[in-house]
This record gives sequence, C-alpha cells and structure tokens, in this order.
Amino acid sequence: MNDFVKERDAAFVHFVKTDDMSKVRAYCKKWGVQMPKSKRALMAGVYKAVVAITSIPEDVRTMAMQKCLKLGFNPIMKPYAMRSQ
Repeated sequence: MNDFVKERDAAFVHFVKTDDMSKVRAYCKKWGVQMPKSKRALMAGVYKAVVAITSIPEDVRTMAMQKCLKLGFNPIMKPYAMRSQ
C-alpha cells in the first residue's frame, strides 16, 4: 500500500505542476485504475483528488483547487454519506 500511495502522490503532484498526464496514465495502467475517457473529466478528477489528499503539500493542493475551478468544476468532494442525497 505504501508504494501505491507514494506513486499516486508523485504522479498527481507531477500532473498538477506540469499539466503532463503521462505519469498519471502510467500509474493507472500499472495499478489497474480505470480512467475516464474524457480528458477534461480525468483532469478534474485528479484535481479533486489532490485537493482531498492530505499527504500532498498544501501549495500543490491549492494549485489543484485553482485549476479545477478554472475547468468549471467544484474542487470539493461531498462526503460519501451525502452523495446519495
């Protein structure tokens, strides 16, 4: 699990800082994580995830929040219990 999280964080931070999705794609392929077909949805999903991952530095999380908003998405995820309401 440590490798999974460490690689995820590195790929996500790289994407947020560079807009290069190659490390995210490689990570998803390696770990069998399905990705949306829409590039815009994929970008927003990564940004939203980064905002919620506390092991990622705050400056990167802030950058992800700004980029998510720029795409037109809400960067905050609803708690799981509230999703069905």
